[in-house]
Amino acid sequence: MLKISRILPLLLFAAFLGCGQKEEEKSKVEQAVKEAITKEFKMYQGAKTGIEKVEKEAQERREKEKEVK
Repeated sequence: MLKISRILPLLLFAAFLGCGQKEEEKSKVEQAVKEAITKEFKMYQGAKTGIEKVEKEAQERREKEKEVK
């Protein structure tokens, strides 16, 4: 019984430390996923803005060509 009473607190302490470590790892994973998604979203927004700009310039060019004819 004496050995169990000594081992139980040690096991509980080890489990507590293990849980804290998992939360830290989870936090790092969440941060990495968030950064990846944010990066992809910013790239998408940049591409979308670029396409809109090119389309606007093409439309203006077509309108100028119509005026010349």
